[in-house]
Amino acid sequence: MDGVYFVRASASEGSVRVLPSGSFSYCFMVRRGTVRLETDFPVSRSFELGPGDAIAISGLAPHAFLSAGATAQPSAGFDLRSMPSPDPGHEVDIVLGVAPSEVLALGSLIMGPTFVGSAQHPDLSHRLWRAVDMLEDEYGDEAQIDRNLVIRRLAETMAINFSRRTFADRRSPLEAPLEPPHPQQLLSINAFLRAPEQPWTLADLAKAAGMSRTRFAEEFKLVTGQTPARIISRLRLTTIARRIETTTLSVEAAAEEAGYSSSAAFVRAFQREFGETPARWRRSREVHKPQSPLRSAPARTSAPSRRSAADPPTATPLQERVVR
Repeated sequence: MDGVYFVRASASEGSVRVLPSGSFSYCFMVRRGTVRLETDFPVSRSFELGPGDAIAISGLAPHAFLSAGATAQPSAGFDLRSMPSPDPGHEVDIVLGVAPSEVLALGSLIMGPTFVGSAQHPDLSHRLWRAVDMLEDEYGDEAQIDRNLVIRRLAETMAINFSRRTFADRRSPLEAPLEPPHPQQLLSINAFLRAPEQPWTLADLAKAAGMSRTRFAEEFKLVTGQTPARIISRLRLTTIARRIETTTLSVEAAAEEAGYSSSAAFVRAFQREFGETPARWRRSREVHKPQSPLRSAPARTSAPSRRSAADPPTATPLQERVVR
């Protein structure tokens, strides 16, 4: 959670808003008003968000937030202000968390948006908003020398509650482990995301996690509901599909980057995953560009950089636009 920060955001009625595109994981929480989130990657989904609702989304996924009365007009960014700050009284008032992390952004992209509703998931929603109250206390007291550490820890607590919501959707209570997932599993996913072009095997992933192949495979499937090979394949294909949509990357080059031995094998795997060939995927999205508010979001045209975990986080577009 290095570099995580929170801001307040607002929007007027009838507007279409987007968040900056890039390797960010966003936590979007509605204090007042209603807004609809539309996203079409990797599948089309829509969420109606009202007071108390929260959703975690990836900055790598095309999206649009439409407030009441909005039409498919050109979209803009949200009106931002620092935490805490006076309420400007706009129709939609939001708390927005931003984690500039490639790992979280790609993980959120693969799992899809994670919705926590105040009515549907009251316990998790209550915990998230308690964390927000504490965050506003921390942001309001700049004299505390450990303020950034506390903000990071609160952000981690919020991420854990979003993860609980994600895992609850992926297994029944009888399948849930008696203990939390082994944290070393995350090491294997991090290792893959740092070098996705390598020919990863189950043995390689287990070694990165410091676990035996059998234990790693069993615990990984218990947590995600999928085998490691299935998740790795989806990570590769989802990242490449985003590039096919937003760049002129050829099928041959896409197959090579995704680690497939031939274009034919890549096309078959792509079609199994998304229900379309790469060419049809690109064409179908080109056709709808003028009509969809999702298309006003800035396009990502390059693969994520492999920044070392030790490198300091850089300022994001949101930080540069916050009104203090």
